[in-house]
Amino acid sequence: MRFALQTVCRAAAGTLSPEGVKALLAKGGQLIDVRSPSEFLEHSLPGAINLPVDSLCYEHRRLDHRRPVIVTGASEVRCVRAARLLAGKGFSRIYHLTAEFYQ
Repeated sequence: MRFALQTVCRAAAGTLSPEGVKALLAKGGQLIDVRSPSEFLEHSLPGAINLPVDSLCYEHRRLDHRRPVIVTGASEVRCVRAARLLAGKGFSRIYHLTAEFYQ
C-alpha cells in the first residue's frame, strides 16, 4: 500500500511519504473519507471519519478548521469537490490521499 498525499487547496505543493502521513495524523490531522456509507463499510482506513461529500456542506461542522484535513475516497472527483467545499468553509490545510490503495 503506497500512500501519496497531494495538496489540493491552499497548501504547499508536494507529496508526503508514509511517514509524513503518520506524522500529520499524529499532530492532529483529521482523516475524512468522502465515500458513501456503504463504500466506507466495505473498506476504510483506521481512524477515518465517514463524511460523504454530499453531506459535507453541513457535516463540516464536526471538523476543526484549525487542524489539517486529509480527504480520501475512491473517486478523485469527489475528493477534489470535498476539498474545494472545505476550503470555502475556512479550512486552509487540506490534503488528498490518493485512491490507488483501494484497488
